[in-house]
Amino acid sequence: MANRFLDACVAGTLGGFALRVLISVRNASLGGPPPYAARFIAQRLMGRVLHRELTPQEARRWAWGLRFTYSPMLAVAWSLAGPAEERWSLLPRGLLLGLGVLAFEHLAFPVFKATEARSTWTPQEHAWLVAQTSLYGVVTEAALRALTPRGSRWVRAREALRRHSWA
Repeated sequence: MANRFLDACVAGTLGGFALRVLISVRNASLGGPPPYAARFIAQRLMGRVLHRELTPQEARRWAWGLRFTYSPMLAVAWSLAGPAEERWSLLPRGLLLGLGVLAFEHLAFPVFKATEARSTWTPQEHAWLVAQTSLYGVVTEAALRALTPRGSRWVRAREALRRHSWA
């Protein structure tokens, strides 16, 4: 693709789709959705915005909207702010993205009161969040690599900007 923004949106969406498979396994493993399930986050956040309790159906609809906004926008942010070193292999770069998403969520969830306190989560719920963000990171990075030609003008421009910003 020629448009870096669109490439990142597509890559993030693919990362989000990969999560859907893992989420089914996660929910079966945990015996139900964890406190950070998108529907619960949507219910808490949108309930406050709309000043009313959401029905389960409404929460699911809002969750889809959150997913299909959040996943691509994380990839756009990564494509702009991620390490410029393109020689890193897929796995370290993908895991670095996943770690960044995990850190962002650990900071954002309490600030926005999007979930119950992390201290109430089980060790298994914490482990599944690490697995989710790792999978998202690796799949998104793989998609970005597939969509962005090596040595593209955008990559060279980004690297040049970084060099000049430190000078």
